[in-house]
Parts: sequence; structure tokens; C-alpha cells
Amino acid sequence: MCKRKHRKNIYVSFLGMTIFLKCILWFYMASNVQKVRSIDQWMYGITIDDTWYERVGVHEIVDAIKNMPVKPTVRVVMSLDRSPSTYETLFKELNQVAYVMASPVDSSDMSSYKDEESYLKRFKETYDVLSMYVDIWEIGNEINGIEWIQQESTLIVNKVLQVNAFIKAKGGKSAVTLYYTDPSKVDMFDWVSKHFSGTGTFDIDYILISYYEDDNDGYKPDWNLIFSSLETYFPSAKLGIGECGNTEIDASVDSKISRIRSYYSAQKYSESFIGGYFWWYWVEDCIPHKHNKLYEEINYGMKLQELMLDERNEKR
Repeated sequence: MCKRKHRKNIYVSFLGMTIFLKCILWFYMASNVQKVRSIDQWMYGITIDDTWYERVGVHEIVDAIKNMPVKPTVRVVMSLDRSPSTYETLFKELNQVAYVMASPVDSSDMSSYKDEESYLKRFKETYDVLSMYVDIWEIGNEINGIEWIQQESTLIVNKVLQVNAFIKAKGGKSAVTLYYTDPSKVDMFDWVSKHFSGTGTFDIDYILISYYEDDNDGYKPDWNLIFSSLETYFPSAKLGIGECGNTEIDASVDSKISRIRSYYSAQKYSESFIGGYFWWYWVEDCIPHKHNKLYEEINYGMKLQELMLDERNEKR
């Protein structure tokens, strides 16, 4: 009897705390003031891919970003067949409302650059036109995706390291994205240990991981273990998730919401972990943004993450 009463008191206390926290979050969500946090503290990532040009205006993208609760980091995926100068308006506008991560070469285009010189040239040309608007340079995207890149690992790594040397000499920040898959099929860490660790990689600022459950039969990675292990290879880098989303064409809104929640509301997986996520289909899924459930869900996750970050900082 006494024990049951004690449990009831605990339940009432827990219920009260839950309501209290929800009230705080509701008040926080109602605020129209966009918070700004250093990208070295936490990275709120979204991706602008290269499939929107004919159907979405730059003003629609910028307006949606302005209405986000925190200043995001926006990865811009540049098309192989478009010159850097065609992106200047977009980058200039984004620079006013977000941190910008330029991705001059997506992994799907890596094989179009046959040698180190042509790859470096792409980045130099992009730097000359857009550097004043860029905070981070993605110098290599899914560089261990040998299956579709169809180039030798040594060549890919040499291309990436040459660009890194160029960006670092200019005083810029560099990021590399690795592709993660079910390790029983392909072990990302095996590739990293053989081809991408040691001298030459230590000054890369951000190491990110792309992962898509739909491409891996729903496999759920152990992110705590993965990022703790990644820290041993890249002890000086900030770590994060560089791509996520539903790749299934007929994925439901509920499925996407569930996926968004699993990433944007996630815990800090390791000491060097700073978030990211970079929902790949942000333009497709979130524009137009008004009354858009997916846009609102990503924003909600960012707000929740801010509360958790503030709580962690208070405990220090």
C-alpha cells in the first residue's frame, strides 16, 4: 500500500516535470528570435542539393532559413555542369542568414575528375568566386564510396589531401564526409585505417558520416561506439553526421518525421560530436515551408537540441 502510494507520488512529480518542460519548450518555440551558436559548438545542418533549380526560387529558400529557430549550417551541393559563378547569388544570399558549407564536388561526380590537378582546379575556381561567402569547404564527399566512384582509393585520397592543403593555406576550414554502411557488408573503419588515417588528415577540421537506413535494410548503427572510435583516428577534428534522409521515393511523411526525430533530437554521441545531420532532401521536403510538417519537425528538433545544449553547459 505504502509502496503503491510512493510510486504515485513519483508519477505525479514526473508528470509535473514533464508539463513544466513542455511549457518551457512551447515558450521557446514561440520565440521568433533566431539563436546563433558557433559551428564549433554545435552544427545545425541542412542540405541544398542540386535538383531544385527549375522549381524553387532562391527567395523561398532564404525565407525558410530566416524562419528557422537557430542559425543553420547549409551545405550547398554544386552541379558538375554549372560554373561557380552561377552560384554567386545563392551563396551571397545564404551568407546573410546561415553558415555556408560549399560542396563543389559530390561523390556522384568524383569520377569526372580523373586526376589531382582537375579536382584541385574545380576547388580553386570555386574559391576564387565564392570564398567570401563560405565558412566550410567539403573537400571530399563520401570518399570511401568506391562502389559508385569507381576510382582507386589512393587517387581519391590524394585528390582530397591536395585540396585540403590548398584550403588550409588560405586559412579556410575543411570537412570530409565518409559513407557508413552495415559493417557486416562493408567496414568503413577498415577503409579509413588503410587509406585515410595518419599524417595529412590531422588538420581536417570536420569529419562527417553520411548514413541512409533505407539503403541498409533498416540497420541501426551504434553511434556512440562509432563516434568514440572515430575520435581515435581524428583526435583533433570535430565530428558529426553529414547526410541523412529517406531515400525511398514513396517514403511517407510519418516515416520522414520519425527519421528526422532520430537525428535532430539525438544526444551528444562523443566528446567531439557537434551534430550536423544535413537532411539531404531539405529543399524537396521543406519548401514551401509554411504549414509544412517536415520543416516544423526539423525546427522542433533544433529547438530541443538547444535546450539540451544549454543544460549541458550549465552542468559544466
